[in-house]
Amino acid sequence: MQAEFATHGKAILIGEHSVVYGYNALCMPLKELTLTTTVAAQDEGPSLFTNNYHGLFSQAPEEYNGLHFLVDGLILDQHLPEKVSLNYEGEIPMERGLGSSAAVALGTVRAINSYYSLDMDEHDIVTWANKAENITHGSASGLDVATVKSDHLVSFNKTDGPQEITSELGAYLVISDTGQLGSTKTAVSQVREQVSTSAEKKSSMDRLGDLADTAIDAWGSHDINQLGAVFNRAQEILTNFSLSTRAIDRINHMALEEGAVGSKLSGSGLGGVVISLVRDSKTAQLLRQSLRAVARNVWIEAI
Repeated sequence: MQAEFATHGKAILIGEHSVVYGYNALCMPLKELTLTTTVAAQDEGPSLFTNNYHGLFSQAPEEYNGLHFLVDGLILDQHLPEKVSLNYEGEIPMERGLGSSAAVALGTVRAINSYYSLDMDEHDIVTWANKAENITHGSASGLDVATVKSDHLVSFNKTDGPQEITSELGAYLVISDTGQLGSTKTAVSQVREQVSTSAEKKSSMDRLGDLADTAIDAWGSHDINQLGAVFNRAQEILTNFSLSTRAIDRINHMALEEGAVGSKLSGSGLGGVVISLVRDSKTAQLLRQSLRAVARNVWIEAI
């Protein structure tokens, strides 16, 4: 007996950090990056099987506290059969801003719901997944979970929640993994301190928030140049918050030199990935070949 669910990754286009302060953000599902969660009966448990840990949940390291919360709340506290394993297989690198923890949380809730026939509705599933995300990241906006469950671009703010944008831009996104682990908790805390103590940084955050609105307009009018300009300006602001790294800067520079109309870090920063906007598939393929020399991995997503 088992239940299995597949989810995918995400990349934030614009609005990282400013979404925490109530502004819009745009986030893109990455369907090439997938994660499959399987809940299956076994002789002991509950147990966890990931690329980094195989064993009982009771002995799992702190980084799995979000999953601990889900197993405790949905299985143990409900006195359901404990002899199960949770297995994760996929291609979403961890701690890169690619939505791995959100994909894990959502896939886990869906798989547990199916395995135990809990009959949770979509609202309950998303609520549980976001609670797990809050434990993992300290304070999660809800954007990641909304995007890893969507097949379309997601516009999000704290007031209106997630809104799908079904139109396409007609361009390509080249996603480069720096190989550096990011830390959302550290980055969010670092930015919060700057915003709370500096009027200049508060103004910068406001400008970052305004750029998300410009990006939404650019997407709607299929204006690739304008969206590229938004990427570049956002990168300047994020760098001013000390969120960029030498690896990010190097990839951005190379991307712009070799045909990208805009390039920026994606996610919390301090590591993670870079997203570069290009007009056509040929340019995307050529850029990927070049960036493989300086990035751990490179993907292309049609947008």
